[in-house]
Amino acid sequence: MHHATVKLGNGFVPPSRLDEALRPYVDQGWEYVAVRLAPEDTDTPLGGTLDPLHLTFASDKLVYPMRLSRLASTPQSLGLYVLAAHRMEPASAIGGDRPVVSYAGRVSAPSGPLSGLAADGTDFLTAIDQEFPEPSTISGDHVLRRTATDTTYRQVIYEDRLLRVGGIPAWLLTVTAVALAAAVALLMGVRARRRRPVLPPPPVHAPPPIG
Repeated sequence: MHHATVKLGNGFVPPSRLDEALRPYVDQGWEYVAVRLAPEDTDTPLGGTLDPLHLTFASDKLVYPMRLSRLASTPQSLGLYVLAAHRMEPASAIGGDRPVVSYAGRVSAPSGPLSGLAADGTDFLTAIDQEFPEPSTISGDHVLRRTATDTTYRQVIYEDRLLRVGGIPAWLLTVTAVALAAAVALLMGVRARRRRPVLPPPPVHAPPPIG
């Protein structure tokens, strides 16, 4: 079977592992982009944040490339946001944990980048999270499909906070107050019993003298 050759310009030579990982895309006639990051000052280490990269490509199916992530040596986390006409879902887990939907619903943005992306009827946003504890088990790319219904979903996160009064947990003050009230009630009951009046004995009447 003939395989296309992986070629990159600008003097970039892909490692052998990357060459094998890219080959399925090359065989399908895909195009790929290699981005080289370098600091402005050659004596300064590369650091800071990276602006988002905007890449588009035509496809007859909704696919998110994941094959290259199998080369990672540490667990990987995926946060995927899909704008489409309907709610979408991955066709399979492709070797990772079960994908989890954190948001599903139609969005409306009057202005900004999101408004432009959702202007052509692709206004249903599906947010998908997935963990890959062993990246080497990734079996392919994520192919997304429409779900049976456009059920909306919003993740609700409950946060418990410890209420303090003067630095003391409120629950401790409540328990102390209840215990103190019970002790006072018990003490008052004991005192009430002790203060109960003692009635004098009935008078003794001597019998009348005989004769």
